[in-house]
Amino acid sequence: MLAMVSQKSMNGVGLSVVKYESGPMVPSEDIAQKIASHLNAIISRLIEADSTLDEREFDLWRGMSAGAQAQGSWVNAKGEEVQKTVSGLVQRRLVDRGLVSQLPAAWAEVTLADGRRIVFGDDPDIAVYRSGRVRAAVEIKGGIDPAGVLERLGAALKSLARIREEQPTAVTVLIMHKSALTATATQDLEINRAVVTNWLTIEDILTDQKTREELFDLLEI
Repeated sequence: MLAMVSQKSMNGVGLSVVKYESGPMVPSEDIAQKIASHLNAIISRLIEADSTLDEREFDLWRGMSAGAQAQGSWVNAKGEEVQKTVSGLVQRRLVDRGLVSQLPAAWAEVTLADGRRIVFGDDPDIAVYRSGRVRAAVEIKGGIDPAGVLERLGAALKSLARIREEQPTAVTVLIMHKSALTATATQDLEINRAVVTNWLTIEDILTDQKTREELFDLLEI
């Protein structure tokens, strides 16, 4: 379970494990008890949230678990960690809604009961296909360095432009940190409405149920 919770998340609740994971040091009895209690609370919430439990469902919670305890660590999550978190939320939704008949061994690709196919990759990060055509695509840019905002935005626009060229009616969604949506970035997005049909912030997706539902609605899940 500890491997499923990022070091940043553990830092966020005052239980840094870096020195224990990187060397021979072991925590004191008091610290070990606090870490065990924290992880036990996470596991308990996950189990209590489901009437039936499949051990593979823990894959869906990787990178998500500590959010309920340390919201700040969610906001500061970067890059691949953010991508996994958002993908995990989508995967969990598929399971909760019964859109997949059984949990796949890996989540690189899954076929829904209605025949749609969802691919979790990196260009785009999430893509929904029906009859071989892209119906929705999501690009997730989790970096928080202001200096790289326009570069990340440019990469996202390039990926989503390709999707819109192939399928002009496809829904395209860009997910970024609020801090990345500077005035210039927002202006660029407004200009490129033909490429990016919707954009959401990572913070809102992680903390606001209404925004999560908006994302799910765009993906029609």
